[in-house]
Amino acid sequence: MSDPDVKKAIEAHRQKTVTANQQFSILNSQIESLNIKFRRSQLIESELVTLPGDVATYKACGRMFIKKPRETLVEDIKKDRDKITDSIETTQKARDTVNNELSESKEALRELLSSKQS
Repeated sequence: MSDPDVKKAIEAHRQKTVTANQQFSILNSQIESLNIKFRRSQLIESELVTLPGDVATYKACGRMFIKKPRETLVEDIKKDRDKITDSIETTQKARDTVNNELSESKEALRELLSSKQS
């Protein structure tokens, strides 16, 4: 362990591990938040679909409400859900990228240690 290259590699790997763990927790919380939004939109859509056609529906817009047809609200919810799905996929890809970078760092450290032992 007196080799400075090994010490530098171990310290770099520690830093990457800490950074990766922080990114994992952030990305996981983002994914969970997006999943909650997705489920909420499903629930709202199912409630809107069960309403009779002649019921007045409103969309919240800041501090005011805008009267909109039920079909328009359902379409808007579906569009929002598509955006949420895309965001979930993007966030999961980012999480996979962080995982791959950590695995590559771990493998590089193993190779360095095995080459120094030989």
